[in-house]
Amino acid sequence: MASDGPGPLRWTAPILLNLLIGLLATVPLGCAWWLVSEWLPMDCGSVQESYSPGFSGSCNYSTLDNGPVVMGLGAVSGAVVLGLVAWANVSLSRNPALGRATWLRAAPFVVAPFAAWAVLALLAG
Repeated sequence: MASDGPGPLRWTAPILLNLLIGLLATVPLGCAWWLVSEWLPMDCGSVQESYSPGFSGSCNYSTLDNGPVVMGLGAVSGAVVLGLVAWANVSLSRNPALGRATWLRAAPFVVAPFAAWAVLALLAG
């Protein structure tokens, strides 16, 4: 088998860069988490709907106000993170000193910070 580089040092740059991108990825993933857990379960789609006769659902006005902002932030930050992932794991993987396989094996580290945050949030209640 051929060696792809100087051992553990070969993995340092791809893993650290993917972890750094993962820290940035907590923003769009956190926005998606908020939308699924807070915004989607509401029974109303607008403040006017909650004033209609016979409405007995739950309606959180601050969640209604923040919904479009969180959707926009999630979309913009998600596009930036996807661009960074493509740049790091496609463009930089062409470096012959590191090799494509090293970068592709390090790509799952992008979700590690969000996964740690999600596990802590679920354990906290």
